[in-house]
Amino acid sequence: MKIRRQIIHGILVVVCVAGLAGCSNSKYRYEETMNSEILDFGEYQTAVDYYNAQNYKEAILYYGLTLDRIKDEMQPGTTMEYWIKGQMGDCYMRMGELDKADTRIQEAKEGLEKKDEAEMLSTIYQLEGEYYEMLEQYDTAIICYEKALKNAESEEILRLYRLMGDVYAEMDMGEKALEYYDYAIEIGEKQNNAAGLANVYYRKGIFYSLAGELEDAKECFEIGTEYAEYYWKVDDIKVAEGYTYLARVCFWDKNYGTAYLYSRKAMDIYNSQDSDYTYDSNITTIYSNMGHMNTKLGNYDVALKMTKKAFDITVANMETDTWFVNFYNTSLLYNINSIYEEFVHDGTSYETWFRENFE
Repeated sequence: MKIRRQIIHGILVVVCVAGLAGCSNSKYRYEETMNSEILDFGEYQTAVDYYNAQNYKEAILYYGLTLDRIKDEMQPGTTMEYWIKGQMGDCYMRMGELDKADTRIQEAKEGLEKKDEAEMLSTIYQLEGEYYEMLEQYDTAIICYEKALKNAESEEILRLYRLMGDVYAEMDMGEKALEYYDYAIEIGEKQNNAAGLANVYYRKGIFYSLAGELEDAKECFEIGTEYAEYYWKVDDIKVAEGYTYLARVCFWDKNYGTAYLYSRKAMDIYNSQDSDYTYDSNITTIYSNMGHMNTKLGNYDVALKMTKKAFDITVANMETDTWFVNFYNTSLLYNINSIYEEFVHDGTSYETWFRENFE
């Protein structure tokens, strides 16, 4: 079972590390982010904010500026230099640029091993595990996560168990995956770690949804969303993420009206965010999904309107972002074709109808 990306009935499921961007309402949006107080440079603080907003291109820029300042003001080969390189590797990985990610992660690992920085190394080993998971080298990923566990702090243990659950899910070892998700939940409950629990329940819900166990998936997404609302603001993108998952599982359960309402809630949150950050990939996906939901509901005008919004954003970004190229060629074209097949029965050819509505 691949949980990283699947197209099911035109609804794009993305649990990948790239393509989600947005505003940082809270200083430490995700438990994946190290405390920004690790370095008090303004460039570093800005990089962390962009990372928290999942705007990885800008984060890389400011991490690079941080490196420049470190070289000017500190001795070469400091732990912070290696740490920043690891964070840049993290960003490249989440953008899908794996060669650049590997280079930076290995630089960080080698430097921090020489410095014997156990806690920082734990995070770098975790990043290395995620890198190998993306390469589908799952046994190696598990080895990296186990190395990370040896020196992980308590909150990092929760994250590592969740990541190990993801790997076992990728390996079609469902019982093992659930075992590790439950380990993570148990730790999160003991720590009262609402942020970590939100992410674990989201991942566990994804596992259930792709296994076709929709009621269990829905319950997990509801719990995850509640934790997200508790830890972050009710209008935070982590809450929107939960609404998006709920919309998808309702769609698969053919409850299209409820799916549309959840999507609308998610869209409202994304549209309320700071304009300094971009949510184009999220918004595009939701518009496309809402178009497909209204196709199923028989609402031609709304389906066409929502899909055209997704189309316009996609076309505007295709030259600079391969994510949009892939999205266009898979989910979006599928949804456009579905509208035509469902509603156009007057003899108009697909090509003519497409030109009239999308060009």
